[in-house]
Amino acid sequence: MAVIFKLSLSYLSRNKIQNALIALLLLLSTLLVSTATVILANTGNQFYEMHTRTHGSHQILTFEKGLNDPDAVHNWWASQDGVQVSPLLTYRTFSGIILNETHIPNIYLYMFNTPPPPWGVDELIFSSGTPDTVPEQGSVWIPTSMANAYHISVGDTIGFKTGSSTLELNVSGIVIDVPYGAPFSNTARVWMNPADYQHDLATLAGNENRMMGIHFNDYSMNSVYWERYNRETGIPFLESKMEFEAIASFYLIINQVIGFIMIFMGVVMLSIALMTIGFTIADAILANYRTIGILKSLGLTSRKTIGTYVIQYALISIVAIIPGLALSIWISKWIINISVSSLRVGNQNIPVHGLDAAILSGVLLFALVILFTVLYAKKARSIQPVQAIRYGMSETDHGRMAGKMNSPWAHWIGFTRLPVTAVLGFRHVFKNTKSSVLTLLLATMASSVLVLGYVLLTSITGIEQTAAKWGYDNANIAAVVVNKGNFPKTVLKHTLEEDTRISNAGWQGNTTGVISPESSATVKGQSLSLNLSVLDGSYQELGFETLKGGNPQHANEIALGVSVAKTSNKDLGDLIDIYIEGEKRTFLITGIYQAIANMSVSGRITIDAMRSVNPGYSEFDVIFINVNDMAQAGKVASELNEQFKDFASVVTQKTLLDSVYAEAANILIYPMSLIGLLFIIVTFIIIFSTCRINIRKESRTYGIYKSLGMTSRQIRLSLTMGMFILSSVGAILGIFVGVYLLPLLLEMVLSGYGIVQLPLILHWGGMVLFTCLSIIAASLGSWFSSRIIREASPRMLVIE
Repeated sequence: MAVIFKLSLSYLSRNKIQNALIALLLLLSTLLVSTATVILANTGNQFYEMHTRTHGSHQILTFEKGLNDPDAVHNWWASQDGVQVSPLLTYRTFSGIILNETHIPNIYLYMFNTPPPPWGVDELIFSSGTPDTVPEQGSVWIPTSMANAYHISVGDTIGFKTGSSTLELNVSGIVIDVPYGAPFSNTARVWMNPADYQHDLATLAGNENRMMGIHFNDYSMNSVYWERYNRETGIPFLESKMEFEAIASFYLIINQVIGFIMIFMGVVMLSIALMTIGFTIADAILANYRTIGILKSLGLTSRKTIGTYVIQYALISIVAIIPGLALSIWISKWIINISVSSLRVGNQNIPVHGLDAAILSGVLLFALVILFTVLYAKKARSIQPVQAIRYGMSETDHGRMAGKMNSPWAHWIGFTRLPVTAVLGFRHVFKNTKSSVLTLLLATMASSVLVLGYVLLTSITGIEQTAAKWGYDNANIAAVVVNKGNFPKTVLKHTLEEDTRISNAGWQGNTTGVISPESSATVKGQSLSLNLSVLDGSYQELGFETLKGGNPQHANEIALGVSVAKTSNKDLGDLIDIYIEGEKRTFLITGIYQAIANMSVSGRITIDAMRSVNPGYSEFDVIFINVNDMAQAGKVASELNEQFKDFASVVTQKTLLDSVYAEAANILIYPMSLIGLLFIIVTFIIIFSTCRINIRKESRTYGIYKSLGMTSRQIRLSLTMGMFILSSVGAILGIFVGVYLLPLLLEMVLSGYGIVQLPLILHWGGMVLFTCLSIIAASLGSWFSSRIIREASPRMLVIE
C-alpha cells in the first residue's frame, strides 16, 4: 500500500500543472452542475412559500365594465365553505409616475383606498418601512417589483398625474404584493391612506373600480365552485378574471429558463470533464508505458497499478469538489436572489433549499470520477513488460501509430504539397485522434453556449423587432386608456383621422369567453375561460401574426392561442362554441397563434363578433397606431400623450416593450455570462492539458525537428495552427447548434408559457464575434502548452 501511495504522490508532483488544471476543471464542473441543481430545486419554492405565507389569491376578479354587481359577487363567494375572499377593494387607475423630476410613462397603477386589516387574503408583507394598519397621510406603500425596477427607496417622493395637476406622495413602505409583484411587470398596486384617497382621488372625473381576491383551500376545485356560481346566480361572470397560473408564471419562468440552461450545460461540461479525465489517464498510461512495464516486471500487480491512478484522482477530486460545492451554494444564492428579488424581505437573503441535492451531486461527481478512473486505468492490465520496454506501447498500437501518416487519407490531403509547418500542425491533429475529437466537441459546445447566450439576450433586448411573434401587435404606437369613464373617444378618433402622419389605427378591447365542456377536450364537467381580444380594425394591418392560418376578418371567425387549441383539441377549420357575456356563439377557427401574455390562453375576434352579442360595446383598452414615417413615431406619441394625458398613456411600441423586458434581460445576463465564461475557461484548460500530454509523448520527435533546424517558435506555431483550424471547424458547428438545436430544447420549457416557437433575432456578426472567443481560448491553450518545447534543448528532448 505504501508503494502505491508513493507512486500516486510521484504522479501528482511530477505533473503539477496538468493535475492542477484537472482539479480546476472538476471544480468548475462541480460549480455548474451543483448551481443548476440548487436553482432547479428552488424553482417555484420562494413563490409558493410566499403565496402560502400571505394567504395569496388564486384568482383576482376585477370589476371595470359594469357587467356584474361587485357586492353580489363578493357576498356569494364570501358565503362559500372552503373559500376565503379579500375585502372588496376600491381603486382608480393611473398611468405613469414622476420620479426625481423624470417622467416614467409606461407604468400602470391601481391606486387603492387601503382598507383596515385583517384582509384574510393577499396580506402584505413589508420588505422595508415600518409596518402599520394603513399608510400614513401623505404617503403610499408600493410593491417590491416597482421599487426594484425604478430604484425607489423608503423616503423617496413619487409624483402621480391627476389630470392637470400632480399629486406628490412619500413612500413609507415597500411591500411584497404577490398577485401584482412579479418581476418585469409594468402594472402595480399602490396603497393610499383612506383620507388621501377621499380628498385627492374620489372627486376626480371617471369611475371608481372594484377588485377582490379569492383563495381556495383546494385550488383544483375552483371549476366546481364556478359551475355552482353560474348555476345559482343565473348570471355568468363577465368581468375580468386573472388565474393563478398567470399570477405564478412570471415568477417562475426566469428561474426555469436559467435552471434548464445551466443543468443542460452542466451535464455537457461534466461529460467533457469525465472524457478529459479518461483521456488524461489513458495518455498518462501510454506516457509511462515503459515505467509501468518495468514495475510489473519487478512484481507490481495490475490491481496495484490501477490503484495508483485511483488514489491520484481521488485526492484531486476531493481538493476540487469541496470548494466547488461551496462556491456553487454561494453563486446559486446570488442568482436566486436576483431572479426573485421581488420576494425578498428587506436585505435578508431568500432562504435557499436543495443544499442536500447539491452535496449529493458532488458525491455523485466524485463517484463518477472514481468509476471513470477505474475504467480507463484498467488498460494498464494489458501491458506486457517486454513490449513496453521495447516500443513504449503495445506492439499493436505501435504498428497502428506508424501507419496513420501513411494512410490513403493522409495522401489524399496532400501533405507532401503543403509547407512543413502546416504538415506538422495537421500531423499533430490526425495522429492524436482522441484529443482532436475532444477538442472538436469542446469547441462546438463552447461556441454553441456563447452563441445561445448572445442570441437570447439580443432577442429579448430587441423584442420590438419580433413583438408579433411573441403574441403582441406590431403597431408603432400604443395608447393605453387609463380613465375609461371620461375618455374622449370621439375626439381622439377625429384627431387620428386628421393627422396626415398617421396611416391607420385599431381599437382593442378585452372580454372573457367561456368554452363549455361539450366543445372541448377538457376534464369532464370543467369549462375553460379565455381572454378574448376584440379589435375594431385590421389585425393584419396592425401586425398581429399567427403560427398557422390567419387572423379573423368576419363575425363568425376566431384565432385561438396555442394553449387553448391544445386544451380544447381544436385545429384550423374546426368549429368551436364560446359563451360571450352569457350568449353562445359558434366560430370558425381561422388561425392559431402563440402569446406569452396570458400564456396563450386567449383568442382574437372582430368587433362585429362582439357587437353581435353587445351592440353598444365600446370598452376599448388600447388604441394601436401606425405612422407613415417610423422616424416620426416618437414625436407623434409625445404630442398625443400631452393632448390626452388625463385619459391615456401614449408611448411608442419600443418604450412599451422595453419597460417590461429590459429587466428580464438584466436578470438573464449574469447567469449566461457566468456559463459562457466557464466554458471559455474549460476550453482553455482542456486544450492546454491534452496538448501538453501529446507534446510530452512526442518530445523525441520535436527534439529531432529542432536538431534539423526548425525553431521552437516554428514548431509551436505549427501546433497552434492545427488547433486553430480544428477549433474553427468546431466553432462553426457550434453556431448551428446554438441557433437551431439548443433553442429547440428551450422551447420545451417555454411551451408551458404559451411560446412553442422561440422568436430569435440573429445578428451573424455578433455571433461570429462571440464564437471567436472559443477559438481564441483553444489556440491560447495550445500555444501556452507548447512552452516546454521552447524551454528544452534538442538533446534533452531526444533523451526524453
